Amino acid sequence: MKEKQLELVDQIMTALQKVEDPELLVDVVNLGLIYGIDIDDDIAIVKMTLTISGCPLSTYLQDNIERAVLSVDGINHCQVKLVWYPVWTPERMTEAAKRQLGMLDDPDQKDKIEQIEKEQKIIDFSVPIKKLAEEYPDFIQIMYDCGFTRIKIPGLLSTVGRVMTIPLGAQAMKLDLEKIKKAFEDKGYKVIE
Repeated sequence: MKEKQLELVDQIMTALQKVEDPELLVDVVNLGLIYGIDIDDDIAIVKMTLTISGCPLSTYLQDNIERAVLSVDGINHCQVKLVWYPVWTPERMTEAAKRQLGMLDDPDQKDKIEQIEKEQKIIDFSVPIKKLAEEYPDFIQIMYDCGFTRIKIPGLLSTVGRVMTIPLGAQAMKLDLEKIKKAFEDKGYKVIE
């Protein structure tokens, strides 16, 4: 990489340290979310990930990252590319970020790391739909969009929903279970069958 490009990358990384994850209050650089920056003339291509797939803050972060990158002299265009490999883990955070989140020299450090990892959305197809609907606010709409139109019938979740699982419902309504699985994955869920 040319000296001018290295200088721009350094300036971009500095600008990105002002972009904070609003939930964790730590910047995207120290969280380890920035995987790389490529410069092509006046275009910066930022490769980044999120702490969880389907993060509701992805648009917020992307907009703020673009704004920060475009504040650097010599950069007129910014592309943000989301990547999912390598998968983000708390080990990617800097010491400063871990300290800020109280994860260093803390007997509960392991518990805090596990809590961040547990924030991933997981749909277990063996769990009754009532429990899933209580746990995930967008569950009912995703199910409805997949063809489970009856899910919005008043009282359904508190009766049949207490024992009905997604596979049983798909079988009863003659819906493709793979399409349902894909619908949840597209919304950032990890599906367990």
